Amino acid sequence: MEYHKINQTDLDNLSKFISDPERFITKPTKHWDHDQFGTVKAMPDLVIQPTSNEEVMNVVKYASDHSIPLVPRGNSTGLMGANLAVDGGISLDMIKMNKVLEYDPESLTMTVQAGLRLKDLDEYLADKPFMYMPAPAMHWATIGGNVSTNAGGLKAIKYGVTREHIREIKVVLTNGKLYKFGSKAVKSSSGYSLKDLIIGSEGTLGVVTEVTIRLYPRPHKSINAIIPFPTLNDAIRSVPAILKSGVVPTTVEFMGRKVVKLWETYAKDEFPIKHGDGFIIIGIDAFTEDEWKAELNETLEVVKPFKAEKAIVLSADSDEAKKIWKCREELLLAIQNSTPKMDEIDVCVPINHIPVVLDRIEELEKELNIRIPNFGHAGDGNLHIYLCSDNMSDEEYAKTSDKVISELYKTAKSLDGNMSGEHGIGYARANYYEDFYGKDYTDLLRKVKKLFDPNYIINPGKIFKP
Repeated sequence: MEYHKINQTDLDNLSKFISDPERFITKPTKHWDHDQFGTVKAMPDLVIQPTSNEEVMNVVKYASDHSIPLVPRGNSTGLMGANLAVDGGISLDMIKMNKVLEYDPESLTMTVQAGLRLKDLDEYLADKPFMYMPAPAMHWATIGGNVSTNAGGLKAIKYGVTREHIREIKVVLTNGKLYKFGSKAVKSSSGYSLKDLIIGSEGTLGVVTEVTIRLYPRPHKSINAIIPFPTLNDAIRSVPAILKSGVVPTTVEFMGRKVVKLWETYAKDEFPIKHGDGFIIIGIDAFTEDEWKAELNETLEVVKPFKAEKAIVLSADSDEAKKIWKCREELLLAIQNSTPKMDEIDVCVPINHIPVVLDRIEELEKELNIRIPNFGHAGDGNLHIYLCSDNMSDEEYAKTSDKVISELYKTAKSLDGNMSGEHGIGYARANYYEDFYGKDYTDLLRKVKKLFDPNYIINPGKIFKP
């Protein structure tokens, strides 16, 4: 599509909407040309940092009326290029919309601006009896970014993904109007849920400005157990048995010795467990000691037939537990540090089929001579799979990566899985979308996009091709 190129008249008009000239950046630096991966780079023509709904409304309407592409941006922790201005235009950087607007413990809700970081949200609640339960590893991600990708995280198995924790959002559509989707009420059987349509839309339908989140009472007791197994497959095969037993863990993560060694190199530290090549990390929270002990004992009995070795049980705030979780949360950075270039796939499959994907990864490593470290959420079937360039030329790496991505998508599709469990499709995977989900389905999504964004200016070129 052809878009209008921002000129001096546009700059003059747009600048009138922003009260502080320091938030109107006409010469963007490389800070704005990439996301966490940096695989794809694209520089916007203009960066605007709004601080109010009114500023967002004015900028979005002007962009739509003048066919200027506009890309909402959080704290740039994404991995699929969803916040890149691939067609130029405006990067609407939401990071200064970072206020807590309302803390309402009586309704168990809290309303914040979309640019508030998860880290800041946790700090605000630290001395309060409530928590925001979703736990994506990127603590400096913004709540608006999490809404845009329907982020999952470490606690999704028990508490669900971001969608389950959002009561209400305010979103600016391309007509320049601010809409409230959802409410503080717990239930709704009142027509289409536009709130749930916006969540996970990766900023392609509108700009989220405010989010009302659900608060949970803080559990009184939390413990972790890390269970070593002889192999990673042994570890993975134990997970359906745990979940069928009636135990409802907060977290069930998997990782193997290979990625642990990469973390040891990256962190210049030692992993506290020296035996076993596959690990399951179980998190359990409860309101009484008897409750968590009963769930833990059941878990340890259930995993015995899968060659489980002696588990190490840790209180959630112990130094050893913190090191183990630090390792898990830094695995992405450790893998990234081990290779010149890296790409990622986060397919999600039924939990009993995780070993099928792991077997296919091993086959592809041998067939294509590429290193593919991985780890993930064993409790919900979401794998994080990384393609390392190592000594390959750029051309060879691009060709090999495309082959691996295509093959793993075929595997996920054959298992009734999805392309992405949490990181989204963005720009980097848009070319694969229609092949995975089919033309009829994708055309239906195109009609939805056209309804919300008739001029195709909000985050164009993401998720699927126009």
